[in-house]
Amino acid sequence: VSFVYIKHLQKSEIQVKTYLEDRDYDHILLSCQKEQWARFYTSQKEAYKKALRHSITYVAYDKDVYSGYIRCITDGFFTIYCCEIFVDEKYRRQGVGQQLIETVRQAYPTSSMDVLSDNDSFYLANDFKLLCHGLRKQPR
Repeated sequence: VSFVYIKHLQKSEIQVKTYLEDRDYDHILLSCQKEQWARFYTSQKEAYKKALRHSITYVAYDKDVYSGYIRCITDGFFTIYCCEIFVDEKYRRQGVGQQLIETVRQAYPTSSMDVLSDNDSFYLANDFKLLCHGLRKQPR
């Protein structure tokens, strides 16, 4: 298991670890429920489990306490797309989200990272630049 130690503002030790289904899946599902990302924990729950397995997924822990996760996809060279990032309310504004992003960026240093967001202020505070509007075509 790979992990990165970061400093936590409240003198906790945060570790960012590579996703392990047995350890992390239930925590991530609860995060999706908290954010009301219904398709991930209802009808498409099994598909989401597979997506987590086949994506770049890192999970943050404060000692043994889950504090958040990031899931991305990439071509490995040019682009990383951040599908989801979640930080538990208790750990927000303490650098956990920033460290999750940086862990992915360190793994793919030549790739730019893209995201569609409903929380632009978080991404702008983490050195993302507003480039254009995003569009989506839903599955049938």
